[in-house]
Amino acid sequence: MKTFQTLINETLEAEDLEELEAAADLFQFGIEKGYYNKRQVVEFNNTYWSVKNRCLAFEVAKDIKGNKLDIINIVSNAPANIKDNKMELTNYVNGRIKALKGKIKGIK
Repeated sequence: MKTFQTLINETLEAEDLEELEAAADLFQFGIEKGYYNKRQVVEFNNTYWSVKNRCLAFEVAKDIKGNKLDIINIVSNAPANIKDNKMELTNYVNGRIKALKGKIKGIK
């Protein structure tokens, strides 16, 4: 079994959702065997969602033109129930970006 810090570092280096899910499966196996404590579960969960939001944002950014940081922020704040459906998430992000552009144009 990998040490907790090694698992966190590899999770942070995940480049796509498949690698991230593999790390999550490995962590789940470690939990079932009793290798990790509650503090480590919270830390892994925060790391997992940070990386997942980034990966999802990069996938959405392929379809939507916009600032990647804005897209990452919108994806991070999106409801969890739409994050599993790429089309729904893309529509959500696109709507939020259009709303932000509308607000910015309205100020001038």
